[in-house]
Amino acid sequence: MPSYYVASDIGGTFTDTVVIDDNGRVGRYKSSTVPDNPAEGVLGTLVDAAEEHGVDLGELLADVEMFAHGTTIATNALLEGRTKRVGLIQTRGFGDTLTTMRGFKGSGLEEEEIKRFRTLVKQPPAVPRSLTEEVTERVDYAGRVVCPLDEDDVRRAVARLRDAGAEVFAVSLLWSFANDAHERRVGEIVAEEVPGASVTLSSAFLPRIGEYERTLTTAVNAGLRPLLGASLDSFESTLAEAGLRTGPLLMQSGGGLATFAEAEKRAAAAVMSGPVGGVVASQYLGSRDQHRNIVTTDMGGTSFDVGLVLDERPVMSNTTLIGRDRLALPSVAVRAIGAGAGSIASVRGGVLTVGPESAGARPGPACYGRGGARPTVADADLVLGYLNPDNFLGGRLTLDVERARAAIEEHIARPTGLTVEQAAEGIKTIVDARMADLVRQVTVEQGYDPADFAVFAYGGAGPLHAFSYGAELGCPRIVVPLTASVHSAFGIGSSDLTMVEELSKPLQAPPGTTDYGAALPPEEIEAAFTELQDKAARGLVEAGADRETVTFTRSVEIRFRAQIHVLTVSFDDGPITAEGVNAMVARFIDAYEGRFGKGSAFPEAGVEITTFRVVAASPVPRAELETGRLPQGVGSVAGPGSRRVFSDGEWTDAAVYRAEHLHEGLRIDGLAIVELPDTTVVIGSGQEAVVDRLGGIVIHNRP
Repeated sequence: MPSYYVASDIGGTFTDTVVIDDNGRVGRYKSSTVPDNPAEGVLGTLVDAAEEHGVDLGELLADVEMFAHGTTIATNALLEGRTKRVGLIQTRGFGDTLTTMRGFKGSGLEEEEIKRFRTLVKQPPAVPRSLTEEVTERVDYAGRVVCPLDEDDVRRAVARLRDAGAEVFAVSLLWSFANDAHERRVGEIVAEEVPGASVTLSSAFLPRIGEYERTLTTAVNAGLRPLLGASLDSFESTLAEAGLRTGPLLMQSGGGLATFAEAEKRAAAAVMSGPVGGVVASQYLGSRDQHRNIVTTDMGGTSFDVGLVLDERPVMSNTTLIGRDRLALPSVAVRAIGAGAGSIASVRGGVLTVGPESAGARPGPACYGRGGARPTVADADLVLGYLNPDNFLGGRLTLDVERARAAIEEHIARPTGLTVEQAAEGIKTIVDARMADLVRQVTVEQGYDPADFAVFAYGGAGPLHAFSYGAELGCPRIVVPLTASVHSAFGIGSSDLTMVEELSKPLQAPPGTTDYGAALPPEEIEAAFTELQDKAARGLVEAGADRETVTFTRSVEIRFRAQIHVLTVSFDDGPITAEGVNAMVARFIDAYEGRFGKGSAFPEAGVEITTFRVVAASPVPRAELETGRLPQGVGSVAGPGSRRVFSDGEWTDAAVYRAEHLHEGLRIDGLAIVELPDTTVVIGSGQEAVVDRLGGIVIHNRP
């Protein structure tokens, strides 16, 4: 019997699933997301996959070797305020930590927004002051007990929180990462006073310096755990009832997979579960086709997400930004704006705007015929002729051109005095410009030249719009991978089982240091990494990994002394030596000046390692993507067709290719449209495209 490798990604509008058989053939499936029952959307795609493979659903699931999953449950719960009520326990005198934040610097606002004093408003704290209690205890920076824990005080605090309506508990005591004894005892008392209550201890979950970020992240994790746990339990039981025999895995914000049991403990690490999959997939495919530097662009139904791959590695962030809260958890760096195919266009004060509000999956764009009456980007694409109304979702949904035209006429064309076509092109131009601006923020504003990057365009709508925003950026190649419409799901299935462990243990090199290998003892660094590696390896083995397959990536957060912000710098493999420490600091100085400008480094101040981090990884079963033959087949009897498209203010003819036309090496001159069963690719005027060996379409400007 064949084996199958499955990955799914539940988005705000569509649920995507990839099924790869043991011959490396890729099946791509999409269905509308069912917000009230996400597993239903996944099962819908699996029914389609089973039918395509000539088996029933139970037979397909019984032969699944690996099932990986990405979800927006944690993200949506945070953004919509649907987390459990958290009771927070802190050291006496520090109960205002979440309210104080880090001034406005910690409020998740851009620099320009912070300067607008008239409209400056902080977001509400993650836990209201009424659900925050202080207890008597004190540990100093070295882990020494200065004031013993008052257990009676703790019991009174727990009772007050319980009576105030706390459903779950978070404990974040000052300097608990240096000595966790008091936090562990508080956790035991909570269990005694409120049997069965869910408790998150910062010392176990996030043992790192920075009381605000640690407290915020611990509180967020506490509020998410019951919701994510219930959702994952329901998802797993639904799949098991349908025939799945292997335990599913969940994508984490850091770009790796975790078992559902581990993911529930670290629920806050799943808030970027879906978007990071596309970056991982781009890295995987790019490394196979010599694309070392990549801008990843994901245009779905609701948002447009951008990430970077540098030297074949995803760019990581020390924090995870969700809404206006910055969680102290490492994640693949992804920035997003509300610009998707479902983004709603409107005229405000005589100005045409697009997004961030989205029509979502229900009712969706006007052209879906499900009750949506306001115009969206998808409606504009249809009116302009880029979309085939009979080929959406492989023909399972017929788009209504007249509904799209009527929505644009009423809400855009009539108020602005434009024709319907001009209004539709205006919508497309604005959304393309917004997407190009976000890519510039991720590249140019960080010191990177877009000309050094290939653009990977994916998501349901990315391949249709990339010819425009990619050309505006001056990127030499725009790659639409074979997996474009389900790219995030493919990336989820291409990831490894991972475990992240970190510990704050400050080490300082004094001002004027030149030999950092002497000032930062290699044996202390080695000991810290060894402790974290052993802990991470044990976690992976408990999750079912073979200890012999586990590999480690080691890094530190480091800064110049007396500064606040840190950079993450990796250590080379092998024993830690004085030479290795000096090389690490040299990389830190180079990275610092690369980010803040030549000459901005201040080594005379000395440096400080604040936090040690280890990422342990173990490969999961996966099939290799088939190369050398396109799954759609090669060639076709009939040549490409044509369709009228409204472009640059006039109607013009565009060649129309279908999946059966594609074969490796095929060259396509723009203006042209490639209609695939699950997405539409546009090659613009003045551009040409070639089909690569992996089935992707690579677009570039004509010489």
